[in-house]
Amino acid sequence: MNRPELWIAAAAAAPVLSYFLGRLNRWAGLAAGLLLFIFCSFMLAGEISAGAPFAALALWVAAALAHSVLLNGRHSDAADRSGLEAAVKKAAALEAELAAIKSEASLNAAGEKKSLAIYSAVKLLSETVEPQTAAKQLGKYLADYFGTEEAALYMAGGSGGVAEMELFAQAAKGSALPALAELTALAGGFPQETAAAAGLVLAPVAAGGAPLGLIVVRADPAAADSASRFASDISFALKRVILFRQVEWLSLTDGLTGLWRRGALDEKIREEIRRASAFKTTLGFMIADIDHFKRLNDTYGHQFGDAVLKRVAQLLKSGVYETDFVGRYGGEEFGIVLPRADSAGLLRKAEAVRARIEAEVFSQGLEKVRLTVSIGIAHFPKDGRGPEELVAAADKALYAAKESGRNRVAEAGKS
Repeated sequence: MNRPELWIAAAAAAPVLSYFLGRLNRWAGLAAGLLLFIFCSFMLAGEISAGAPFAALALWVAAALAHSVLLNGRHSDAADRSGLEAAVKKAAALEAELAAIKSEASLNAAGEKKSLAIYSAVKLLSETVEPQTAAKQLGKYLADYFGTEEAALYMAGGSGGVAEMELFAQAAKGSALPALAELTALAGGFPQETAAAAGLVLAPVAAGGAPLGLIVVRADPAAADSASRFASDISFALKRVILFRQVEWLSLTDGLTGLWRRGALDEKIREEIRRASAFKTTLGFMIADIDHFKRLNDTYGHQFGDAVLKRVAQLLKSGVYETDFVGRYGGEEFGIVLPRADSAGLLRKAEAVRARIEAEVFSQGLEKVRLTVSIGIAHFPKDGRGPEELVAAADKALYAAKESGRNRVAEAGKS
């Protein structure tokens, strides 16, 4: 039995169905509400006229359906925004976690790089037998460790001590670091512990309380601990290098006069001849011999003779340029290599040295002793193109100076 009032009630309930189903999906809810209203309208087609009552019902249902869609739309938007906000928060949390992981990985990588740099530096210094060759590679390790090319290592010289400290390795050639004298002035003297001054970090390298070197880095004070660790880790390896250089230096220098030995002098002659040949320049060589040295030894004793040798060595060294090379040739003979010296200049220098030694007064007790030297000089390439020829020419000139009365200078080719 067809009961119109039930279908009318069902049609009026279509917006309710649309609203509740629309909580899940508003368009599905709208479709369900429309289908229910259409079905109810079909069932009522034979019972009610399409007059004003049904039109009012249809308008009400349409308005109610639209309202339910609107309500469900707001709910859906709120739900969507809530989900979006949750997703954004989750993404932010993941990004923060990723940044933390990256930061930790970066710190680990930096720490690993520093450890590798220290290990490599210590291994290099512990194994090298050619310190000058190792210096270039050590400069790279300095750059890797400190992350800057403005880093350098100063090291005690061949005879040891702070006074003879010299640049050993630097991260990059020509880096704008101040000279050592300026660095120690900034620090108020050679630093006893790591210090920061004028944008620089200075870390002394020491072993057993003895200063071995100085690490200099252009960095902020926060790098002080890092520089101090590097200095501490390489200290004993650096000490080995210094001891090796000291042994090498002692093997090349004369213990009495501090001048170079015969072997080092011969090597210097060969080196300068090669250079002069390559650049088409001149070279002078001078042999100076103390006159009647045996008589001095016999008369005043060997201690006085040693004092004479030391003083003559000092006078010879101070009488030539720093670029000239002075060595003890043997006994009371001294050799001097003078790069780029011309004939006239070499002769003037030899005469000045001879006159200076002649004017020197040596004290032996209450007695004042004077002595003289004879000097033979030779020129490259005029008097010899090879080391042996040049030395032989100078030796021949020295013999001529001795034969002609001593206390004079003789040139090869003119004697």
